[in-house]
Amino acid sequence: MSKVTYTEHLRLRLKVRKIPKEYPAKIYENPEQNFFDNAEQRRIAVKKLYYNKKMRNMMIVYDENDGFAEIVTIHPISDEKIVNRVISGRWIKNE
Repeated sequence: MSKVTYTEHLRLRLKVRKIPKEYPAKIYENPEQNFFDNAEQRRIAVKKLYYNKKMRNMMIVYDENDGFAEIVTIHPISDEKIVNRVISGRWIKNE
């Protein structure tokens, strides 16, 4: 497992969106779905977590190099948006 770091942008998103600080690492360490974003050339991980009074898909965008993972951002995402990004070819599912 890589050492996880948070960008300043991610720290701001956590604060603004009132997302628990442990969520990005929790998603990274145990994702339910993994993708590669062709448009941004970054990795995506998705996990259902309790947010804003209900269970939602929460996604993180991250880079992984030489034993380090830098999580760039986090936000909720709908099932429909995930499906649309896969169908369009923007996201490629990783196993």
